[in-house]
Amino acid sequence: MNKKNIILSFDKPKKVKTTKQHNELYSSDCGCPGTFIPNMSEKDNLKWKAKHIQGDNERIEIRKSIGGTQLLIVVFKKKNNIKISMNGALYLSFLHYKELQNAIRESFEIFDKVRK
Repeated sequence: MNKKNIILSFDKPKKVKTTKQHNELYSSDCGCPGTFIPNMSEKDNLKWKAKHIQGDNERIEIRKSIGGTQLLIVVFKKKNNIKISMNGALYLSFLHYKELQNAIRESFEIFDKVRK
């Protein structure tokens, strides 16, 4: 994996508002399914955010907001497959489609490094 081509960010985004402030502004973000509003900077919101979860069900969870749609991609190590979910219709530019493919490929490359 070429360092300059890495698309996944494993850094936890910093909140731009306190949880209380955020929930007062966006009351639908208090637990209603499908109404998540990110509480992070625009810079962090543009990233392909990833979290490596280890254990019996090792996986990498990738999150990305595109045009108001929140995308979740789960790449599983054992099953060697992926699950994609989102809160609505997703319209992808060719650039976002290529980035999505690269994000998934990077996840499998991380698992391959761990296997060796």
